[in-house]
Formats: sequence, structure tokens, C-alpha cells
Amino acid sequence: MHESPLTFFKEPLRSASLVDRFDRQLNYLRISVTDRCNMRCDYCRPAADAYQAEPRSQLLSFAEIERIVRVAARLGVNKLRITGGEPLVRKGLSELIASLARIEGISDIAMTSNATLLFKEAKALVDAGLHRVNISLDSLNPLHFRTLTGAELSPVLAGIQAAKEAGLTPIKLNTVLMRGINDDEVASLIDFAVAHDATIRFIELMPMKQGMDWDKHYISIEDILQREDVQQRVQVDAPLLTSNTAARYLPLKEGKGSVGFIMPMSSRFCDGCNRLRLTSDGGLRSCLPADEQLNLRDLMRRGGTDKAIADVFLRSAMLKPEIGVYDFSSDNEKRSMIHIGG
Repeated sequence: MHESPLTFFKEPLRSASLVDRFDRQLNYLRISVTDRCNMRCDYCRPAADAYQAEPRSQLLSFAEIERIVRVAARLGVNKLRITGGEPLVRKGLSELIASLARIEGISDIAMTSNATLLFKEAKALVDAGLHRVNISLDSLNPLHFRTLTGAELSPVLAGIQAAKEAGLTPIKLNTVLMRGINDDEVASLIDFAVAHDATIRFIELMPMKQGMDWDKHYISIEDILQREDVQQRVQVDAPLLTSNTAARYLPLKEGKGSVGFIMPMSSRFCDGCNRLRLTSDGGLRSCLPADEQLNLRDLMRRGGTDKAIADVFLRSAMLKPEIGVYDFSSDNEKRSMIHIGG
């Protein structure tokens, strides 16, 4: 039986581990540094007339983020991922990464990016202590890419190359699958990843944005694996290889690479979830589709101690559900992905 999170710590703060009610060790913190982005991907960000970013004064400062991570590290968190919005639209990001890399216990720092600004930031990020990058790439067709994102494809391709040259490897490319929009590009995306020594991961569309027609655009990984051009490239009959992430992998038919599949809708992976999420405005979330979150920003700005921050982490671990539940109702009030952090 787990000790109550509110009494787990006694002054002075001592080390402990974040273990939830289902004996999952939580050692991974995803940190959104901004809810702003220079793209407008349909599955992530509400329509322009519905999107409202938080005032910058309500976002966590870098000093506040560093303090939170210091406490989290003493609770056993050793893996960080920097997300957004687009994290590189926040100025001085390499300075934050450098400060996080110096924290005792933090051994792995990665970032998820759309790569549009990566071509000029990659070396500074590596020098600061960033280890790897995941890059969103939903189409290789410049026209389709512009329609999907409102941005140009060429800076993304330059960013992928810059990441490779800077040593932000292994590079993982993330593609959110959308029926009738980009599901006809799966084979070409696999070929692109192979040519660039990257691993492509295909992600099932999640109902994480208000007003999105999920039923129309959702396509399962199982459907994708039935396609002839995919079967020509992937050993679809091989056992799915698990990893320490949400992805499951199948080997390529040629070469040593693999293709990843993230199936939050058709094949849940909650039993191995080891993560908590920190939103850019200071909310600590234990589960992506669950709206419940605990407010660290206001706690700190009211003078909360490190012990109080630790108690919030422990409470969040106790609140983590066994299985995340997605709400498909049309009046769903969930925050969109851009507000939560990808």
C-alpha cells in the first residue's frame, strides 16, 4: 500500500520515487515551454478564430521550469522531453536546456520539434546538452504540407539535415496519419526515412482538438499494414518489437532499420506509461486525455516550498488513471494538443 503523497515527504526534502497506484515507475517528464507555434496543424491547434494563446506572463519562466525539474529529479525523474507548441519559437531555449542538463540525476534530454528553425539552432542545442530530436513530418508533398501546416516544407528538410550533421541522432520522424489527407504517403515517407538514416513513426490520429472531425480522418495502423506498398517495405508478419516508448516497431524488409507505430486508439499502451506532463502554464498532468491537472505555477508564485512541489508530483502520480479515456462527444471541452504539449 502506497504512503499518502501528502505525508510522503518530511523536511528536509529527501529522495523518493514516483510510483503510481498501478506500480508504474514515473521517471519521464515532458515539458512544454510554449503554447505558440509557427505552424497550424489541423489535428493540434484549433481554428484561428478559436485559438487563444496564454499571456506570456502566465507561462512558466525558465527559472521556474528548472526548479520544478530539480525537485522532479530528486523523485527519480531522469528523462526529459522539451515540447510545445514549437519549442524553438521561445527565445533562449538552449540556455534552458543547458541549465536542465546540469541537474543531478537528469541523464537524457530530448526535444520534439517541427524543425522549421532547427537549421540555425541545432549546434547550439547540442552544445547545451540536447541528445536527440523527434521531428514532425506529415507530408513530403510541398503543396499538401502547406495545406496541412500553413508552412513551407523546405525549412523542415533543412532542419532534418542540420540535426543529422549536429549529431542529434537517432532522428525520429513522426507522422500523424489522416485518412484522405496523407495516408497515401506512407510508403514514400518510409523511403525518405531510410534515405536519411532516420526512423519513421506513424501515429494514429487522436481526438485531441475541439471541432475536429475525428471519425472522418481516423485510420488505424492495422489498415495501413494491409496496404501492398507498405508490405513491400515492412515485415508486417514479424512480431511487434516493444521499446521504452509508446511506439511498437516492425523491421524493414531491406536493411537494418525499422518502422514505428504508435497506436493510442487501436492498441493502448497505458500499462507501460512512465510519464507526466508539465504544460507551459504550469499544469502538471498525469495522463494526456485526462483534463485534470495540478497547478504548480500558482503554487510557486505564492511562495510554495520544494516540499510542496514534491507533494504535487506525488499527488499527480496517485491521480494517474490505469487507462486514459478519450472523450468523443461534440461538446468535449478538452484542451487542444497545442495547449497541453505534444
